[in-house]
Amino acid sequence: MALMAQGPERRRQFAIASAAGVGLAGLILLLVNVLSNWLYLRWDITASRAYSLSTSSKKLARSLEDPVLIKVYFSQSLPAPYTAYARYVKDILDEYRTASRGRVRFEFVRTQPAQEFDQRAMEAGMAPLQFQEMGSDQLQIRRGFMGLVLFYRDRSEALPVIKSFDQLEYDLTSRIARMTRKDKKKIAVTIGHGETAWKESKIKLAQDLPAFYDIDTPVALPLAGAAPIQADALMVAGPQQKFDDKSLWAIDQAIMRGIPAAFLVDTQRFLASQFMVMPQSTGLEDLLKTYGVKLTSRLVYDAQCETVGMTQNLGGFAFTTSIRFPFVPQVTNFEKDHPILRGIQSVGMPFVTQLEAGPPPEGVRFTPLLLSSDRSWLAPANTYSVAPNAIPQPKPNEAHGPYVLGGVLEGTFPSYFAGKDAPVKGETVIPKSPKTSIFILGTSRLLDPNLPEFPGVGALLTNALAYLSKDDILIGIQSKGDILRPLKPVRPAVRESVKYGCILAVPLLPVLWGLLRWRRRRAWRSALAAGFALPAAAGVPQ
Repeated sequence: MALMAQGPERRRQFAIASAAGVGLAGLILLLVNVLSNWLYLRWDITASRAYSLSTSSKKLARSLEDPVLIKVYFSQSLPAPYTAYARYVKDILDEYRTASRGRVRFEFVRTQPAQEFDQRAMEAGMAPLQFQEMGSDQLQIRRGFMGLVLFYRDRSEALPVIKSFDQLEYDLTSRIARMTRKDKKKIAVTIGHGETAWKESKIKLAQDLPAFYDIDTPVALPLAGAAPIQADALMVAGPQQKFDDKSLWAIDQAIMRGIPAAFLVDTQRFLASQFMVMPQSTGLEDLLKTYGVKLTSRLVYDAQCETVGMTQNLGGFAFTTSIRFPFVPQVTNFEKDHPILRGIQSVGMPFVTQLEAGPPPEGVRFTPLLLSSDRSWLAPANTYSVAPNAIPQPKPNEAHGPYVLGGVLEGTFPSYFAGKDAPVKGETVIPKSPKTSIFILGTSRLLDPNLPEFPGVGALLTNALAYLSKDDILIGIQSKGDILRPLKPVRPAVRESVKYGCILAVPLLPVLWGLLRWRRRRAWRSALAAGFALPAAAGVPQ
């Protein structure tokens, strides 16, 4: 009787212990969740560090002298998937608060009712957005807000619409940098020789750079007076006319005084209306050769290339198709550890020519930064048409890449005018520069307003100017999209083997599985029959 009563008692004790264990586990999870809102710890294992701040952002946050207040305007009734975006914004702002040791503060504006919230958001400079939501029987259009405002001292910066969460860190850090900076670095941009009019275009770089640098005063060459170029960096982008000696003198002597320079030079002039190129000489070829790099005249075309939209007219209807364009190499082969390429996954480089590193002058080192893929070739010397239907076909044994498309020279440079008379009366040649840097690309068409803005261009040039002007804050603060991993080429034999292997595997795998099951069941039956067989009696003949 005691044994019978013991069973229900044990079951009751087991039920109580189980319920207590579940309750304790739930309480622990609740406490961990509450503490996680106060103790901000997170392990980011994404390849692009999408949920962590870059070193530059952390450095800027730590250097804040006064608090930065961020007011976030997110409508509460947003449809999916926008309902989860507010959490991502909060996570990024938590990173800023931790990195700044509390100097970055934020709050989500939660005004009720909705009409009052909308009014406050619009007064703060937020832009209303239209969201589509599929209801039970109809498509509904909702209006909402996703933006924020930053305040620092007596300044404010608005981000009216959070368009891309991959670029949220860049948008926040760039605005904090604009508000907190006392002085802007000056970039001297040359004009007067048909340079690319990128500053007047709508490309993102033209919108971002004036916020970070003083580029409002261009440098017309040749210089009108005797005063030399004064700047933190010099930029020569896409000249189409030949530089005379006085203009070359101004550039050369600026470098001799230690001013770093960026050269984006075309040896083939691109004619957008005809989709043609023509050889051109600007006089910079000999100047750069003196510094250690030779500009060549043959375009590089690459099987790993960007996609462009081509508009065609058929039957009176215009339609756009996307095609791969080998004359715009998609560069992923580069020196990723260099600061200029920090945070960059790929760069589209239209109509680029090869750079050749000649014997460098004493005290000068050339670092190749951007290279084409090993499936790239040099276009024939007499190439004029660069239309998508006029891509040259490489011969089987023709030499191929990778080819150097961009790089940086560093060291003490000899003057182009060393041993010569100064072309400017009364001036003396500075024969050698202090330690400085020169950034060179074999194209300026990545700034062409007539072409699409290819991935990585803005990041590359922002990093390059930040590196040249010794601006550590802006280097590496870029959008954090998906990691680009181009597919490697596969031999036809391997491709066919995989193809037919997949076709045959579909019917064969079930057959093999059935045979395996049949053999196992047969072995199980044999073992079962052997276990039930009676042993032979002693002395009884079998």
